[in-house]
Amino acid sequence: MPTIDLHRHLEGSIRPSTALALARKHQHWLAADSRPLHRLVAPVRTAGLLDYLERIDVACSTARAVEDWSLIAQQAVQDCFDEGLDYAEIRFSPWFIHTQTGLDPAEVIDAITDAARDASALLNLPVAFIGIIVRDLGPDTAMRQMNTILSRSGRFCGVDLAGDEAGYPPALFTPAFARAHDAGLRVTAHAGEAAGPDSVRAALQALRPDRIGHGVRAAEDPRLMEQLADAGITLEVALTSNVQTRAAASLREHPIKRLLQAGVPVSLNTDNPTPSATGVAAEFRRAATEVGLSEAQLQLIVRDSAAAAFTEAGRQLARTRSAADN
Repeated sequence: MPTIDLHRHLEGSIRPSTALALARKHQHWLAADSRPLHRLVAPVRTAGLLDYLERIDVACSTARAVEDWSLIAQQAVQDCFDEGLDYAEIRFSPWFIHTQTGLDPAEVIDAITDAARDASALLNLPVAFIGIIVRDLGPDTAMRQMNTILSRSGRFCGVDLAGDEAGYPPALFTPAFARAHDAGLRVTAHAGEAAGPDSVRAALQALRPDRIGHGVRAAEDPRLMEQLADAGITLEVALTSNVQTRAAASLREHPIKRLLQAGVPVSLNTDNPTPSATGVAAEFRRAATEVGLSEAQLQLIVRDSAAAAFTEAGRQLARTRSAADN
């Protein structure tokens, strides 16, 4: 089966060794911390999503130069290759990086995508990028964030809405995402992770997404699951981080089983490989051994993941797999 990651944050992929090296380079406080890994890797259960995201804030704040982000992007693609991925969609927010480092958002985009393109070609690993609009920066900045991404639209396959889901409802960002649709970019949105099924329903109405990031709390609403199944909206599930952020009570109780039984398309992803200390293969092992998914369910997830890819390279994996099955 092809190995695919559709929901992988670049800011959550910074190697701990790289964060520490950059901290020393820039005289960042992390270099003197007595427990640096505790600042970068989350425990099995955090206090919630914002607590989990603090690890990402710390790692990002160590990368103070544009060339640091070139290195991070190159290493992220290398790590995807080392995991055995056949295709990856990596997402990042140029404006979030700007708030953490002061770097120009457009220069950040160029540095990341140029380095990733070179690594992708060298390793023969298809990689695409999704640009993130950050809720926490407020709806007043959403159009500026979107304009930055659209100024480099040829470097992105899609856009995403992420951040404090409970505090910033999707309707606040409808105008910005309308521009993304007009530009021909695909859309995903974080919902149903830190807020309930109404958050997923609101994202569907306000943003018209092709996929939903996480979306696991949709399992609390049978009618919403039916809507997702009928529309073919794929949920980008990340088992380990869902437990860490308390979106799911435990792996054994993870709602992915109810979602699959309801016919909702699901993909399995890493979300943030460093804070969650995970990879796609590990997520599939946990899905089989701890969640209790069957081999048939795991194969369905792989097929749905490939079919939901935002680029032709990813969708080609679905066709290749289908031909092999037949």
